[in-house]
Amino acid sequence: MDEYTFQLANQDEIPDIVNIYHSLVGTPGCTWDLDYPSKETAKLDVSNDWLYTLKMNDRIIAVASVGDYDELGDLQWKPENPCELMRIGVRQEFQKQGIGTILLKHIINISKEKGYDGMRFLVSKTNPAALALYDKNGFERCGEVIRYDIDFYCYQIMFDCCKEIVDGYYVVKQLNPVNPYPDITKLIKQDLQDISTKPIQNFQLIRAKSGVYVYNCLYDGNPAVVKYFEKANDRREILNYHILAQHGIPTIKVYALGKAAVVLEDITASVNWRLGISEDLSDVDVATSLAGWYFTFHENGIHVSDLDALYFEYAHITEENLNILTEKLPEANELFRFILNHFNKLHELIYKPSFTLTYNDFYWVNFVVRKDKKAAMMFDYNLLGKGYRYSDFRNVCCSMSEEARTAFTTEYNRLYYEKHGCSRMCAEKLEQSIDEVASVLFELITAFTEFERIPNWATDAINEVQNGNLLSKTEYLLSQYCDID
Repeated sequence: MDEYTFQLANQDEIPDIVNIYHSLVGTPGCTWDLDYPSKETAKLDVSNDWLYTLKMNDRIIAVASVGDYDELGDLQWKPENPCELMRIGVRQEFQKQGIGTILLKHIINISKEKGYDGMRFLVSKTNPAALALYDKNGFERCGEVIRYDIDFYCYQIMFDCCKEIVDGYYVVKQLNPVNPYPDITKLIKQDLQDISTKPIQNFQLIRAKSGVYVYNCLYDGNPAVVKYFEKANDRREILNYHILAQHGIPTIKVYALGKAAVVLEDITASVNWRLGISEDLSDVDVATSLAGWYFTFHENGIHVSDLDALYFEYAHITEENLNILTEKLPEANELFRFILNHFNKLHELIYKPSFTLTYNDFYWVNFVVRKDKKAAMMFDYNLLGKGYRYSDFRNVCCSMSEEARTAFTTEYNRLYYEKHGCSRMCAEKLEQSIDEVASVLFELITAFTEFERIPNWATDAINEVQNGNLLSKTEYLLSQYCDID
């Protein structure tokens, strides 16, 4: 009797996995080619614990990747905390034997255990075997989309064993009673024991993504949320909480800061505060309160002693990365040749404005609002860094309604004038002119250096390059501030 084994892939198995990918190129309905999926794709999936294998008698016969890719978040889906299924393939000699169904059942089970409430993915309209597999196994065909010049159907499934408890960022999906990551909760307790004797217990997993684990818990009897950072680079958020506290910038109540874990007040149990909702982006009272928080954040952020050491998005604009863009976007050769010819001037200009703390990740799921709407503040500081005030303005205002946007800028400018006796008009004009160029370059660099396929969110930046707008803005910027004709 054949014996099947489902498990995470390891680095030693990557050559065999890539061979499976390549063996399926050219088969009916397959949208892959010899460049994608690649060895690098498999390496990334393995490093993130996203790539799984199904073996029969110790031979890999099928593969699939499932994880937090977030490449489909711009589409409409039912699950609120879904995983995404990618790169599923069965060796040709094992097709039409029920292997795909066996693999899917294992994938669904492991996704449930990790706390997801559903799964989403795309299937080519020209792949009848795959369409039949998902239709047969209870997946819902829920839409259509064109990506990478390919017509896809959108598929999703809700996991009915998951129970919704709260909305917003802290979306909790009640798991089975078994803690799926007992080693992590043990590490959390050990980390916090070094700073406090207060008990932490009753862990309920909210989500686990790329080495960041978020739990509901009780901390010294208080409802709390604990975040644990497995990777050293992600622990910068703990440092950022220290920085904000040292400079009098309001945050959610912090119960404990360890070396790898932070314990925060559970806003869903708060008497005075609530999580943000999408309607807040059109609420002038919330916008006005957010302006007050951002003003304090920026004003006090100027005085951070180690500001220069913080993350700066535009530091990625280097000659090396611009040369990569030249290769990736040959139709924009004139633009990148102009920028490279004047790179030193552009680099000097990028560092000319005054820096302060910048949040860099505005959206309604990342803020809390006092229930009387007289205060609001951002939380989740993993992308906090240094930069221009205008960069935060852009991130905030592009998400808000026109009325809310006006309320935000009016209140921020009022507070600035009240403190300084003047406006920021000149400083903001410089920041905006630089930002209109640098933000597009940063998006392009991120899209072409960190993703194998160009993300949908990079479309506007690519259009700015192709229609000549970015070249015009760059020429104007350098002519106005660097005397370059």
